[in-house]
Amino acid sequence: MSRTLTFPSSDAPALPIVSLDVPDDWHVLSTTAAMLAAAKEVEQGEFRPNVVVSISRFGSGYTLGTAIEAVIDKVSSIEGVVELGRDRPEVLGRAGFRIEFSYPDARVGTLVQAVRLALVSNGPALDLVEVTATATAAQSMAIWPEIRAIQASATLA
Repeated sequence: MSRTLTFPSSDAPALPIVSLDVPDDWHVLSTTAAMLAAAKEVEQGEFRPNVVVSISRFGSGYTLGTAIEAVIDKVSSIEGVVELGRDRPEVLGRAGFRIEFSYPDARVGTLVQAVRLALVSNGPALDLVEVTATATAAQSMAIWPEIRAIQASATLA
């Protein structure tokens, strides 16, 4: 005897639908492992500042604290990393976490990243939504408020 399992279904629900509000000079970016990504228009050959939404599914025992520890461990393992700040803002209308940091990159100098996370309860699963922004240090001087606004605009449909 066998049965058919289907995605999405009540046993395997669809992933959350996440929306971002972006300025007119930002466009959809296709990238591996991203559910949604946007990049700012720049001159040919320049690094494109971007905001990437990724979603990972976990079982019911997963916690925001576990996700925070994993991100902090990952950030701490980056060679030359400098943490710029962290706090617990609301993300996607629920308890969240934010960490911002910079690190040297051989191709573009210094990169600055900001990661925001939230857990979304989704039937039998918990979905970790990560909204990660990246820009060069030079770009961040001018557009970091714009990047933070894009990240803060993340909502669930």
